[in-house]
Amino acid sequence: MDNNYVYPDWVQKYRTKGMTVKKKDGSFYLYKRTSKRVPGKKYPQPVDTYVGVITKEGIIYAEKKLVPVSSEECEVREFGFSKALQLCCPETWKTSNGRIWKDVLSIVTVMASENSYLPYEYKAPDPDQYRVSYSSQLQMLYKKIYTSYEVNRQMLEKLKYIYIIYFGKKKFMSKVSDEQQEILNHLGIQKLEVD
Repeated sequence: MDNNYVYPDWVQKYRTKGMTVKKKDGSFYLYKRTSKRVPGKKYPQPVDTYVGVITKEGIIYAEKKLVPVSSEECEVREFGFSKALQLCCPETWKTSNGRIWKDVLSIVTVMASENSYLPYEYKAPDPDQYRVSYSSQLQMLYKKIYTSYEVNRQMLEKLKYIYIIYFGKKKFMSKVSDEQQEILNHLGIQKLEVD
């Protein structure tokens, strides 16, 4: 491209230090310019990283594509159901389990959802340390949730299709459908978020 080319003002304002513009087929593309040493070369070589398309209205940023180095870096776990139980556990159920209610809740949640994110993020309590009928506690939890929120077990099961995706050190939550959000709303949960 001719170095004497004059860019329109709406493009020129993005040509700042460390940024470069390239024109192709009548469109203007913004790149971040850095450099790196290359063996056998006397000087550092330029490296351009695509930022987005420049329009008169502003920049349309490129979506970052995350590609794991290996499949071992990516893991998918159930999130919506487990998180909802943690957030909406009725006080009456907590009281009936006393000081160990958090541990019992974690254990029954993992019983109900084998692919739960809970053991992945927290040290799971040993079920044998308490004299508790976990299956009875799970059934009681479902009943208390229905009494408190009018959300039955079948509705709760639909939340099992909200996933957490671990991608290296990053985590993302899958999309929440309108039906799932309606169930969450009944439970008093306006928005599920990954911690």
